[in-house]
Amino acid sequence: MSDPLVTWRVRMSGPAGRDRRLDVQMANARAFGFQLAVACCCCMVAAACAVGSGATEGSRAAPKRPWEELEGAHFRWVSAQCVDGPLDLARQGFERTLLAERDSERPGVALPALSFTYETQLAQPQCVSTEVWSISKDADGADGADGIGGADATQWQWNFVLDTAVALPPGAPCGPGLPQGNERGTLNLNGDTLEEVRFGSAFCRGFDVRFVYRRIPARPPTQAELIRLYVAHWNRRDAAAVAALFAQHGTLSEPFSRSTDGLPTRHEGRAQIERWLSDAFVSVPWFALQLSAIETLDEQGQSLALWRYFDPKLAEPLQGRNLFVLAGGEIFASELQLVSEPVAATVGGVARPPN
Repeated sequence: MSDPLVTWRVRMSGPAGRDRRLDVQMANARAFGFQLAVACCCCMVAAACAVGSGATEGSRAAPKRPWEELEGAHFRWVSAQCVDGPLDLARQGFERTLLAERDSERPGVALPALSFTYETQLAQPQCVSTEVWSISKDADGADGADGIGGADATQWQWNFVLDTAVALPPGAPCGPGLPQGNERGTLNLNGDTLEEVRFGSAFCRGFDVRFVYRRIPARPPTQAELIRLYVAHWNRRDAAAVAALFAQHGTLSEPFSRSTDGLPTRHEGRAQIERWLSDAFVSVPWFALQLSAIETLDEQGQSLALWRYFDPKLAEPLQGRNLFVLAGGEIFASELQLVSEPVAATVGGVARPPN
């Protein structure tokens, strides 16, 4: 019996075998070339996919950090609790909404900075208030990655600075049992729930308080809230914020600027209103505008706001009022009118601001 391997070697050693060897080599070469082409194609496809993936990643917007999610967010109060026991605000008819905004242009304040506007209503005792707080990162607090942490995240501590409070009746605390001052605390945003902890709060007799808010759809301010915001931003000396309350072509008329016909000077549009307010605000070292009452004149958006104005150039408070035309959460017209004549202060005689 012949060995198959020997027989195959004999056949391959002859002339026909050389042709067969050539055919095998060419077949092997074609097979290698095909494999190489396939490998090159795979590399090109992989590279193209990588480039495409990189372009997609590069063009995709970076996810917002948690505190950026607060910009323009509206919340409604849900519950509150003191660290030493319950805080039953619902029994007093307590209602509150919160507008959170970023405040990235305040000089000298560590970023991120926020602005919280609280609209509060209380049934017992009956009162309403608008408070604007500036909130900035506490440099001495725990430094977390995002500032407003989730349940497992390290939180920053925040400084809560009360910029202004406008209440009716004037000076009413409208919630806390003690006068409010600047505070520190933490914020925790979890989905649509915002948890705010204040250390040493006036709501809890100097103990810590925990407020819980739930996100709600954005809403325009009511007419009464709009007037209180107008007064609040006056007291903050924030000309841009006051002007932003006006409609795009809204008007502000005032009797202080000189006019050729002796009539109140009219400033039309947000830019003109902001310019006049900026000049007025820097003309005195301090001032205070105290809202006395709001009267609704008709159902067409006309309201009257009565106020007292204090500054160091006056010997006594200046009595005045604003006639407003309001609609859709904006001021379409406001005329500032004086009820009393200004009395200039003599040496030592100054109209002191309200406490």
